Amino acid sequence: MKRTLFWMAVIALVPLAAWAGMTAIPDSELQEIKGQTGITVSMDLSVGMGDIGWEDGDGFTGAANPGAVVLSGVTIPTMSLSSVTIDAGTTGAGTSYLAIDTGSSNLITGTMIINDVIIGQSLGAAVSSLGKFQISDVAVSFGTIKISGH
Repeated sequence: MKRTLFWMAVIALVPLAAWAGMTAIPDSELQEIKGQTGITVSMDLSVGMGDIGWEDGDGFTGAANPGAVVLSGVTIPTMSLSSVTIDAGTTGAGTSYLAIDTGSSNLITGTMIINDVIIGQSLGAAVSSLGKFQISDVAVSFGTIKISGH
């Protein structure tokens, strides 16, 4: 019985322990705090992959046998989401939107590289190289994207 009372008292005091580290915010600081609904997302994403391949099983006129293309050593530019905000709202006319605001910064920057473009009879036997493919100084930005149902 004494153990039961002891544990009940401990459990009852646990919520009080949570308040022990909290301090009051002065009114002068509280006036500076502003609430806002929505979500803010920040992330950096880099993608690299070994090979991307496509095989055509029936060829084309004049080259009726199968053929394949392999893009080897693919690097996609860095995607950087910094302070992207996601909000929902409804216009006076009753149309509801999901707004994704990417701001004015570039979302995708860098260089896209395909180290080797290879062709051949099949994905496993692609042997003729067409060389390297590169797009430099990629800069993509979106501003605000609005999505609604219809």
